[in-house]
Order: sequence, then structure tokens, then C-alpha cells
Amino acid sequence: MSLYGLKQGKMIWLLMIIHLGGDPISVVHAEIGQTFHSEQDCIKRIQTITKEEELPIGINLGCVAFKGKGA
Repeated sequence: MSLYGLKQGKMIWLLMIIHLGGDPISVVHAEIGQTFHSEQDCIKRIQTITKEEELPIGINLGCVAFKGKGA
């Protein structure tokens, strides 16, 4: 999807990789793993990843909607 698509109000989905740790628990590191055109595709990718391998302790995956607007 191009930036033009984001300007037209379309949304992309970010597959986020979050590393949690510490005491109290906090975000150690976060990054975008992949982008998708639909939430369903993002969720399917997470399901594929977790079927293929066990995630290390403290690693979490999630899908986040991105509408192209910054903070």
C-alpha cells in the first residue's frame, strides 16, 4: 500500500513484536514485524508463526491498526 492509500483513509495493520521484561514488567523493545491490508491476514500470520515455533518467554505478538496519522 502506498502513502497515497493512507491519505485516502485506508488502514494498514501492523504485526507488532513486543519484548516484555523487568520488574515491574515493562516494554524492553518493540518493533513492526510486518504490515498487512487486513486484520484477518495479520491474525493468520500470527497463528502461522505460533504453530511453527514456540515464542521465547517475554515475546508477544499483536496486530495494531494504523490509519496513517502520527502523534
